[in-house]
Amino acid sequence: MSTTDRVRPVSPSENGTAVTMRQRRSTLARQGSMIGGGFPERRRSSILVGQRSMDLQMEQTGNVGPRFVLFIIRMYRRWGRFVAKHDWKAMLLCLITSLIGFIVVMLTPQQNDIQGYAPPNARARIEYSRFQDFFSRDGPGISVYIFLIAKDDGSMLREAYMNETLKVLDMATDDVKLYYKNERGDFNQSFSKFCRSFCKANQPFRAFQSGFIFQNGLVKNGQKLSSRINLDYPIARVLQRPFSLQQTFFGINFFNESTTAGIDPSDQRQFNLTAALLNAAQSSAAENGTTDGGGILDEVMLDEGTANGRAGDGANLTSDATKLALARGADDQPNWQQHVTNMREVKMVMLRFDAEHQPNWTVAMVKQYELAMRDRFQREYKSDRIALYVLSKSVIEDEMIRAGLSIIPYMSIGFAVMVICSVFCVYMRALYMHQHSAPKIFLAIAACVLPFMSSATALGFMFMFGFRFSSILCLIPILVLSIGVDSSYLMIHEWQAVIQHCRRQPSRTNNQVDYRISQVLSEIGPAVLISTLTNIFADGCGWYTSSPELGALCLGNMVSMLVAFIYQMTFYAGLMSLVGRYEIATERRERRELQESIRRAVETGGAGMELGKSSVKHGLTRQHSKFHEHTKHYISESIQTYVSIVANKFVAMLIVVLYFVYLGMSIWGVTQMEVKLSIQQLFTSDSPLLKVDELRVGYQVPHFMSSTVLVFNPGNLSDPERLAKMNKFVAELEAINGSWGPIGTKYFVRDFIAYELRDEDDLESELAALDAGVESTTSAAGGGGDDTAMALTTQTPNGPFREEDLRAFLRWPESEEWKAYIRLDNDTGRLERFFFTTGYHGDQLKIWTERGHMLNQWRAIVDKYAKSENFNASVYYDDSIFLDLIDNMPIDTLQSVIGTLLCMGFVCFLFLNSMFTVAMASGCVLSICCGILGILSWLKTDLDPITMAAMTISIGFSVDIPAHVSYHYYQAAAQGVDQPQAKLVNCLSSVAFPALQAALSTSLCVSSLLLVHLHMATVFVRTMVLCVVLCNLHGLVFLPAFLILFDSVVQHMRKRAAQRRAAGAATDANGGGGAVNKRWPTPIPEANSSQESSLRAGTAPMSPPAQHRNGAGGQYRNGRTKAPAEQSRVTDRPMLERFNSVDETDGGGTEMVASKPSMKSIVKVPATEVVPENEEEQKVDDNNKSATTDKQKQSAAEN
Repeated sequence: MSTTDRVRPVSPSENGTAVTMRQRRSTLARQGSMIGGGFPERRRSSILVGQRSMDLQMEQTGNVGPRFVLFIIRMYRRWGRFVAKHDWKAMLLCLITSLIGFIVVMLTPQQNDIQGYAPPNARARIEYSRFQDFFSRDGPGISVYIFLIAKDDGSMLREAYMNETLKVLDMATDDVKLYYKNERGDFNQSFSKFCRSFCKANQPFRAFQSGFIFQNGLVKNGQKLSSRINLDYPIARVLQRPFSLQQTFFGINFFNESTTAGIDPSDQRQFNLTAALLNAAQSSAAENGTTDGGGILDEVMLDEGTANGRAGDGANLTSDATKLALARGADDQPNWQQHVTNMREVKMVMLRFDAEHQPNWTVAMVKQYELAMRDRFQREYKSDRIALYVLSKSVIEDEMIRAGLSIIPYMSIGFAVMVICSVFCVYMRALYMHQHSAPKIFLAIAACVLPFMSSATALGFMFMFGFRFSSILCLIPILVLSIGVDSSYLMIHEWQAVIQHCRRQPSRTNNQVDYRISQVLSEIGPAVLISTLTNIFADGCGWYTSSPELGALCLGNMVSMLVAFIYQMTFYAGLMSLVGRYEIATERRERRELQESIRRAVETGGAGMELGKSSVKHGLTRQHSKFHEHTKHYISESIQTYVSIVANKFVAMLIVVLYFVYLGMSIWGVTQMEVKLSIQQLFTSDSPLLKVDELRVGYQVPHFMSSTVLVFNPGNLSDPERLAKMNKFVAELEAINGSWGPIGTKYFVRDFIAYELRDEDDLESELAALDAGVESTTSAAGGGGDDTAMALTTQTPNGPFREEDLRAFLRWPESEEWKAYIRLDNDTGRLERFFFTTGYHGDQLKIWTERGHMLNQWRAIVDKYAKSENFNASVYYDDSIFLDLIDNMPIDTLQSVIGTLLCMGFVCFLFLNSMFTVAMASGCVLSICCGILGILSWLKTDLDPITMAAMTISIGFSVDIPAHVSYHYYQAAAQGVDQPQAKLVNCLSSVAFPALQAALSTSLCVSSLLLVHLHMATVFVRTMVLCVVLCNLHGLVFLPAFLILFDSVVQHMRKRAAQRRAAGAATDANGGGGAVNKRWPTPIPEANSSQESSLRAGTAPMSPPAQHRNGAGGQYRNGRTKAPAEQSRVTDRPMLERFNSVDETDGGGTEMVASKPSMKSIVKVPATEVVPENEEEQKVDDNNKSATTDKQKQSAAEN
């Protein structure tokens, strides 16, 4: 330990001038520096808990502090010396590791899973898994939907639009190819070649388009409509063959003339839509009229439409009459269209292309085909009439990847903003402390590069261990940059403070870079560790409680924050060591130059001029820069003014009232917050899938919302009792309010029983004709008594169910579509499993909660029969993955908040060992969480997994500022500061500047994401900015006001209690014969080697109460005797000296007590050494020093 660090003993016999100078120095020494100062900088408390805080606690109370914190500080000191000795190696290791991670990230393809947004235990995930197992046991199948609307927002029921839609259908069926390889070579197949089960899914549109064109031709020729064609919604019939239009046409408006038949879907208040349409379909099925005037054309259409075309699709009309009808098509809405169909207009047509997985298919092949469909019709196809939108799982994933990649370009903006902010703040503070140099700029820039290095390392190693590269992980670098850079700011802040002290008190020890790095890490290390642990625990809770997709985000952020902490302690500390070596070498060179200039000045007699120039040039004297001198006053006055305002009782009460208003509005907002996650929230604002979702919700869902019920164990349906239970199962689903009933249900049993009831002779002859490859005349004629066989059965008929006839049933042309619904055992031909669909309608289904209610009704019925009747059934709905969030999200959010809060409290108590701090910080965290959700609700932001993840991540750093303020307030009280204003000044002088700097940098950094038109980016910006603002409001406004009022109440209660005790003591004294005036004796001061005793000896002793209150008199506040030169158990420095100013009391001047520190003296303004104002004062001071030295020598000789 250098002699400059020792406390100089002062003789009690110093004269009055010396005492005055000592008092001035003592006053300035007590005024610590908020931004920087000299040696008193070490007496300023740490940012949260560190080496200085432990020294102050030991010096003032004798309490060494928590053992865990002491251990952490010792480890940091040792680590600092180790890193300083191996700085180049540490930096090189970090660079190589981050480079490896970056390469892995660049080589890893992105993969997204829409199911990943559901909680792990969500039922929708199980239902989706069973749905996949039913259709594609060995791999994914193909599922593509094409939505077509008119560009003029008109009806699709126009001949030119219908013809172009047919053209799109033909192109999608034949032109788009699936490419694959096998042992026999390369192959490419169109949908018409590889389709097996769902090939007839678009047959209703082909049939309707053929009948529509044909009937229009008859009307134009003035002929009567064909009675064998009925194009009414929902069940159309062409040549007496029924087709459901419910899954093809959407956004339907009906003619008013339909009311004559009992159908008016435009007026839901006067009729039952389902019953009306059901009656119309049943009455239409009973009609068996013959053709009038159109028989020849009917036969032409029959021959060319069903027997010809694409394997019985009936798509091409080749007769001259049909060509004439096509040539007469017009784009205008005809006034005779009401006679062709009951639909006045159709807003949207949907074409679907489904194919089951085949053994030689791979995931990449399926994705290539689905994206090829998207590229062909959404990007390449040009049309003046219709707009096309393609939807598939691969398209959704591709758009999610594009949304994630759209964030990356804007990271450069956030990085640039952060670099500018960092360089500006660091360099301005360096100017303030007269330490500006070029290496400081490198430190500022490296602070912004470090988060990207840590993100690359964390993500790279996560991908190496098998984690999926989800697009949402692209948010991690900007999140780590906005949060993690604060720790680097603290390191720079403390580094400059250490340099300030080392320059003012130079010694051989503090002139070494390893000493300086160890001092920096021992001061800010615990605070950085606390912040890191709170972020890690918050992300850990989010990982545990969130859905897999959002859990991956929390996990990636958690690992990135951990790696960032490691890099700050290695890479950044190593870089700081290199900068420190440069600065120390510069200091030594400038000090030699200064000494040389002094020597020359002494020789030449011009010492004053040379010394002054060198002082200004090198900045090695104790005088601050002009910038420092001008600003320190304003900083001090600003804090005093703010504290005086907040400490006012009326203002504090007003702030508390405003806080409760804020809390009430937040709670109200939370209760009004909607739980929702739609597909729109996953894509950029220019994504075509947003339009697809708009069309689905606007046109498809209100008209026909379909559920798929999978039956894995139908059992023996030949048993009438078993069949009756299955029919009852279907009937209950059809009885739900809003159901289309039997006409909206596709249930193969009804057609199969109708097939079983057909005439046996006709059955045998038609099967023989099918075996011979000849079209059955009965089927071709489509009339007579066979009409009931293939009519869409609306009720389940009573009849036999023979499983052995199922193969023959599926070979029937009219039954070909049921191949997709039924799975037979390959060996026995028995029914193994099947599925059926039911349809529902209603404008209320546009609301998410209503759809969720409908889904719950389906599940209740399915569970009833799946368990009681052992059908092993499961229901599937496309949006169930999002609807499950409605019930799970509030619980998951609550669990995340509670778990994070418990972790915050544990960390705070572990490091701070103060229940007061834990209680205050925990209350603030709860209030901040409530405020975030409430304000987001008022901003029309829904509660979804993205919102929950953003809030969970934000909670990690919301605890910092309230914990800082509570801790410093608690420490000020433990140090004997009684005035609430003084405590508050002590808090804000340590916390305010770092808090505002972190808030500004974080807000500016994340605000760059607003340039990305993406829901998740907007949610994270809103959440994090709100968290930063609310955190500062709670730490700097709300919490101080509460503490002021709380302290006032406590002091008032203590005062009342003291008055009662005094009154009781006075009563006892009067009862004993009168009041006795007790005065403290005036002890004779004992000389010792401390400045504190010397100061008291030169003036007057304190009273025992004053000594006990101010820690004087050779004892700690807890009464333990203080050794004269006791060494700190935390650091290698001596115990910090304590100066006590004295004033005369009102009691006649015979008693001296320590004065209470004023608010201005508590404000931590930069301290400067007192410079004598004139030569006479300098001489007096020198004489005093000389006299003191002589007395010390004489005393030593006597001893």
